[in-house]
Amino acid sequence: MSRDPVSVYGFINAKLRAKIGLMRQDCLAESLLKSASLVEAVGVLRDSRYQQVAQAYDLTGDLQQMELVLLQKEIEMYREVQKYLEGSPATFVQHLLGKIEVDNLKNCIRLWYSSIIRHRPIRHRSEYLFKDIILHPIDWTALINATTWDSVLKAVKQTPYWEILKDVTVQNLETDGLFDLECALDRLWYVSLMQSTSALSKQDREVATSIFLLEIDLHNLTILVRHGVYHQMEAEKLRKLLLPWGNVFASSYTEKYLAQKSEERNPIDIINRYFPGLEQIQVEENRLHVHQDEASVLENLKIEGFLATRRQALYRKMLATDPFTIGLCLAYFFLFKEETAMIKAILNGKYYGYDEEYIRGVLG
Repeated sequence: MSRDPVSVYGFINAKLRAKIGLMRQDCLAESLLKSASLVEAVGVLRDSRYQQVAQAYDLTGDLQQMELVLLQKEIEMYREVQKYLEGSPATFVQHLLGKIEVDNLKNCIRLWYSSIIRHRPIRHRSEYLFKDIILHPIDWTALINATTWDSVLKAVKQTPYWEILKDVTVQNLETDGLFDLECALDRLWYVSLMQSTSALSKQDREVATSIFLLEIDLHNLTILVRHGVYHQMEAEKLRKLLLPWGNVFASSYTEKYLAQKSEERNPIDIINRYFPGLEQIQVEENRLHVHQDEASVLENLKIEGFLATRRQALYRKMLATDPFTIGLCLAYFFLFKEETAMIKAILNGKYYGYDEEYIRGVLG
């Protein structure tokens, strides 16, 4: 028997607000930043809710093992919230968790590609991949140790990813690399996400789409700038890379941009059309005569930074709006991932010996 959505979200609201309150009240980031070394930072984690991360270091002395535990905690976060939900909201959260699975699959295939296609050693890196079930029954160990593409396919046979991977050949990979394959896997996740979003209640759908359509717009904008200008990709291939949602995809201006010759496309115009003000960094790049490849990287970082800022504002707004929607869950996911990303960045900074001021600058 289904529970009333108000009572479900009321229960989750109480649990998650307590967790969010703890995140905001403790001084974890400050304590980590002020640590004189990696060992001292691990000591801070040992006395926090991230003690499992510290224990991984105690057992291995390995920074990447700590990052693997942080990934495990993120997976557990989604599962914990999902078990409190039911119906379409539970399915929606499951699809959000699926992004971790897709990223893990891409990482595994990259290692397989490095080993089999590029003949590079991967053992030292394969130890740090997540190998337990996330959503689908992928045989991660078999995939990483596969010596043929058929063995890779067998490892994902009982998953939706098989439909994409089965159309790929070793010859494709040798000639074209992994770009098209990774784009197809990302698209599969977005299609699944938008389908699960459409099944939500009107209120939940409005909240979810306010976040993910912004992300899709900026994803498409990055493609138009990076591949349409700096990589001079032809219009037809560029159009296939765009995710079929949002303002950027639907706009007639995008079609006009695609119709231009690659050397005539102006990244400033396309950026300013959708997100006025973002072009300012491009002006600075031109003044400093930044190399085109470097400009492409900076352009992507600028768009990603803008996305992070807008996303943060939207999630924080959710904390102050209607508590009886999926918005609080999304805000909690964001804040949790923001915190774990911060921990990872500080630990890396301490590992490489950077001082507190430098790490603060990187964190922004």
